[in-house]
Amino acid sequence: MNALNTYLNISERDVDLLILEELLVSQPFANWFVSEATRQPSSIKIIGAWHSVSDALLGESDLIVKFSSEMGVEEAMLIENKIDAAAQIEQGYRYKMRGEKGIAQGEWAKFITCLFAPQSYIDRNTEAYDIEVSYEQVIAFFQTQADIRSQYRAAFLQEAVEKNRRGYQSVVCQRMTAFATAYLDFVANHYPELNPERAKPRASGHDWVHFYPIPHQKNVVIVHQIRGQQVKIIYHGQHERFDEIATRFDEVSDMQLTVKRSGKSVTVAAQAPHINLARNTFDEVILQIQQAAALAKALKSFL
Repeated sequence: MNALNTYLNISERDVDLLILEELLVSQPFANWFVSEATRQPSSIKIIGAWHSVSDALLGESDLIVKFSSEMGVEEAMLIENKIDAAAQIEQGYRYKMRGEKGIAQGEWAKFITCLFAPQSYIDRNTEAYDIEVSYEQVIAFFQTQADIRSQYRAAFLQEAVEKNRRGYQSVVCQRMTAFATAYLDFVANHYPELNPERAKPRASGHDWVHFYPIPHQKNVVIVHQIRGQQVKIIYHGQHERFDEIATRFDEVSDMQLTVKRSGKSVTVAAQAPHINLARNTFDEVILQIQQAAALAKALKSFL
């Protein structure tokens, strides 16, 4: 028996429940976790925390923690927990949509999305979340506590990190990563006002390129959906402004635009050039990229 590992296997659900318990029963941990995630010292009051919260259209959040800030604002953190499972395409985007739906339904006034994973997973992550917290950060927190229970928690999460090292299978597509990196570098150099997202490793199906033209505001984003052949503004969680937004674009005559509701958001889309990601390198479609970037710039002028 002494030669056996304490744990036969640690699953993501095991880690979910450990973190859920700590958030609900340990005020020091809850304050530390929120502070670590937001990068700001926080004194919060936990309102509730839930595991495996599903939405019929937008998918599942591994954990949701709802808390009241020092200013009395009810906020939420939607947490995706990963050990070694492959990321789903646009998973980070769906987390954001679920957060916006919570605002629209009055569940919370503000939210952030969080990827919680071993650092090696975060380094390879292909999905966009507002913030990232590593297992190693939480392990370090528990290791600073003197009680045996915290030391057990640290050892438990360390075993999950070791599982990640043993079992991670990279899903990064080198071709898509190189294409997106070249694209984002091109925009940063020639259209810096679009404020392109940071280049990161990508899976083969991750073909959306994001721009954040309004500094420090992520609820209005311009997206080039390459395979979808569209450049669009997405007004996240602003469906109640549909008439106002539609009116703003009524008199645009030099672009063919489609304005519509999309769930709790509003989108304004323009047709983009065809790009064959399976066959074309970035250099082969530089003209199409220039056209798409020019479209994004034109759309920005209406914000």
